[in-house]
Amino acid sequence: MINRIQTAALLYLLISLLFSTGCGRDTDKLVQAKVAERVHEYSAKRIAECERNLLARAEKIADSLLIQEAIDDLNDSLARSRPGRPDRPAPIPPIDSTPVKPIFDR
Repeated sequence: MINRIQTAALLYLLISLLFSTGCGRDTDKLVQAKVAERVHEYSAKRIAECERNLLARAEKIADSLLIQEAIDDLNDSLARSRPGRPDRPAPIPPIDSTPVKPIFDR
């Protein structure tokens, strides 16, 4: 037969096994809940950061397109309103029509 020491040791192991498995399930559920919560918070932060970066890039692209379109419209309107070449001025008639001759005779 099994003596008292072996029975006490077996009983002690059985009780400790029951206590450890009984508490482990609640702890596992709590740990899993905390992990799931932290994963959700992290993914929400990452998604928000990605959205901010995406909006910043989209704003830069939209601004540069609007600026380029405004510059193109301005350049095009200035080219259309550019005046043409002026007409050639009429020749200026000479003021004195007398022939040129020396001032002193020799």
